[in-house]
Parts: sequence; structure tokens; C-alpha cells
Amino acid sequence: MENREKLINLEQQERKEQFSDLIIFTTTFYGEDKTSLIRAELAENLFANAKELGISCVVVDGGSTPQFLKKVEQFDNVKLIVEPSLGIGESRRHALQEAMQLVPVDKKPNFLWTEPEKSGLVTENNLKAMIEGLRDGKTDIVVPLRKNKDSLPKFQAWIESRANKRAKKTAGIPDELIEEEIDLWFGPKMFNFAGAEYFLNYKGKLDKWDAIIKPVIDAYNDKKRISIAPVDFTYDQSQRQDEEGSKDFRRKRVEQYTAILAELGDEFWKDKFEKKE
Repeated sequence: MENREKLINLEQQERKEQFSDLIIFTTTFYGEDKTSLIRAELAENLFANAKELGISCVVVDGGSTPQFLKKVEQFDNVKLIVEPSLGIGESRRHALQEAMQLVPVDKKPNFLWTEPEKSGLVTENNLKAMIEGLRDGKTDIVVPLRKNKDSLPKFQAWIESRANKRAKKTAGIPDELIEEEIDLWFGPKMFNFAGAEYFLNYKGKLDKWDAIIKPVIDAYNDKKRISIAPVDFTYDQSQRQDEEGSKDFRRKRVEQYTAILAELGDEFWKDKFEKKE
């Protein structure tokens, strides 16, 4: 019995050490409304999943409720920084900057940006699929590709597929080079120190959601190595029910679609925004 317990403990320790070169960074901002409560619970699940795998997280919070912050503080694998004054792009760069200071460069750390609600992404199999190429020195930035988008709210699935095609065309990525879809609109991105510099030094006029998309294209144009990693990710159904059919969420998706494409240099949307201004 004692030997069996030792073996179990050893296996658990090895499991926790397999991602010692990975740091997750993200941002949070939750109130007391229904949507916030749903998303806050998913964020807590992400931190718990990361802890189970021995992964450290850096979180920059924009001023969430004391109840949520108290829960986050209970995770010993999470470094929490409350900074309400930062914008969307700024807060993400601040979180990355803090994450880059946690592990020395010679340890060859890798970094994963993800929205905190995507707890289903932080699994052993998904992280292995993404980090393999970085560890082998074959890539600098990994763009995860959702194998199945049926779990997404229907309007979101439609507009993101359309946006990915336009972004790929705008970036000048030929189909003969990368035939499959590049799922740029799926927020999470994993990268090494060389890739991190593009996210850390990004300067965009919009500086919102584009701050996790445009750096990938900039890196591609600089001949950095970009790879695609298929992952099993299911959109949380409580979140889908909250968003499905909501005019506010539909309006937000359209705003993201048009604003990001304009920032990427899509001539159609760029012209529309110039006329507006």
C-alpha cells in the first residue's frame, strides 16, 4: 500500500512538473450582473485547472468585485495585480510583462494568453498539442485551431469564420502556404520569448481585441515561425445560453469584426472607418 501511494504521488508530481516552462497570463473584470457571475465562475475554473497542472498564472484585474478578488487570492498559483486604470491592450501587455519576469530567459519559458473564461482550453492534452512545437524549436507563435465550433453561439461562429478568412487574405497569407483556416479570432495564443516581444511591443490605434491578433500577423511578416495546433475546446453552455440571441452580444461581435479588420488594414473596413472619422 505504501509503495502504491508513493507511485501515485510521484505520478502527480511529474504531472505538475510537465508544464513548468509555461505561464498563463490573462485579465479579469467582473461585476455583479448575471453575465459577470457566469464568467467569473469560469475564470475560477481556469485557475483551478492550471493549479492541477502546476501552472503559474498572472492576472491583471480591472476592478472586479471584492468577492471575486478574494476567491482569486486563494489560488497560490496566481499572481493577482489590481489595476483599474489600464485599457484592454495595456492590461494584457502588463500581465505579459509580469509573466516574463517570473522565469529567466535561459529556462526557455513559454507564455499562453487566454481569456479567463476559456477554462476548457487548459487541459493536459490541449496544452501538450500547443507547446510541442515551441519546445522543439520549430515555431515562435502557436495559434490554436478549434476542431469543432458547433458549441459556439451561432452568430459568433458565423462571423468569426468570416473574419478569419478576411484576416488571412488581408495579411497576405497564401493558401498554398497554409491551406487550413488560421483561427486568429480565437483569443488564445501561445508563444516563446521571441514571439512575446510582438505582443509586448504592440502599438495599435484601437488597442483592444486587435492586441492579440495583429501581433501574429506582424510576426508573420517579419518571417517569424507561426504554427497551427488543433485543440478540443467546447464553449461553455451556460455562457452560450447567456449570449445566444442577445442583441448586445451580437452588436459587440459586429463591432469587434469591423474594428479589428480596419486595424489590420482591410481596405473595405478601413475606408468605412476613415469616412466615419
